[in-house]
Amino acid sequence: MIVGQSSYARSKNGVVVHRQRVDDGDVVERNGVLVTSLERTTIDLARTMPFPIAVAAIDLTLYEKRAGRHVLTREQLIEALLRSPRTNGRARARRAIDAARVGADNAGETLSRLAIIKLGFPEPLLQVQHVNPRGGFYYTDHEWPEYKAIAEFDGFGKYLKQALKLGERAGDVIYEEKIREDHLRDENNDVTRWGPPELRNPPEIARRLLRIGVPRITGR
Repeated sequence: MIVGQSSYARSKNGVVVHRQRVDDGDVVERNGVLVTSLERTTIDLARTMPFPIAVAAIDLTLYEKRAGRHVLTREQLIEALLRSPRTNGRARARRAIDAARVGADNAGETLSRLAIIKLGFPEPLLQVQHVNPRGGFYYTDHEWPEYKAIAEFDGFGKYLKQALKLGERAGDVIYEEKIREDHLRDENNDVTRWGPPELRNPPEIARRLLRIGVPRITGR
């Protein structure tokens, strides 16, 4: 909880009190409660959270599909960072902002992208559009068009959640995903997948990327 510097409030019952100046523009009302604005909240997270988590939080705010009408731009976040009177954590927050990208559909995709880069592979494009032969489009999680390579992140419950959302059986959703992957392979793409266990085992991610032809650009 953020309070004014002259407040007598104390941390208790799991609520941590932070005394700092908050500009009027950094305070908004949500359901009758005063809270910090999305820009200020995101910047505060970027100052204090571990780098991957901070980037995932920023990715969320940059992608209209996820943020909706609350979508931000990198420029807005940089402006909010520079406007803030706090200097502690500023370089850390700026690094997270610079690493954020538009297009990560969930935190797993953000963590995958950061792992790919840390492992020494070229940064992938996000949400590359492909024509669905049956109508509409497909969008890929991570793609290297120059190498005809695609990597997808599958979180736990992905197919079940999608099935519940669409009112279908999980098996039907998995079957549709197989058709989608077949269509991507028909375009001469190689496709690989991973999930949370592989995020905890980066060498396995590297092995799968090398298998589909994505070259390492550094010796990491």
